Amino acid sequence: MEQKTFIIADTHFGHKNVIEFENRPFSNTDEMDKYMIAKWNEVVSENDVIFHLGDVFIGSAKYANEILPQLNGRKILILGNHDHYTMTKWRKLGFDPYRRYIYKDYLLTHMPVDETPLKVAVEYGLLKGNIHGHVHLNNQYLNPNLYICSCVELIHYQPILFEELIKE
Repeated sequence: MEQKTFIIADTHFGHKNVIEFENRPFSNTDEMDKYMIAKWNEVVSENDVIFHLGDVFIGSAKYANEILPQLNGRKILILGNHDHYTMTKWRKLGFDPYRRYIYKDYLLTHMPVDETPLKVAVEYGLLKGNIHGHVHLNNQYLNPNLYICSCVELIHYQPILFEELIKE
């Protein structure tokens, strides 16, 4: 079976307030979490790799232990500003945690990186751009030639194939 690579950011499993903050179409976290787990597992197999670009989960450790192991794939986490568990805890939950990662010449981060050094890196052929999360629907101020936002609100609450994300 061919291995695929997916990207997603800002799932915020268990986070009640994100539904209102980001106008998500769910009535509660249980509905949101079940929907996103189903959409995740609909496209990601156990053999696939998925980069989660931060802010996976907000809630109790007990709830994290119930929810996160249900997600298919080899999960690589780029730590976000709400990802407060230790590296050891993330590994126990099935994630390989990193601060940032370079994949196929794209810098994967949670927050968009500073534009000036990114622009220089792209101009010199060191990078093709920055794939990130964090900003949710507020990405209109970012240069689309440098930045690709992978927040769940922009990708229909489902992991997106890396190749599809970079051609959008």
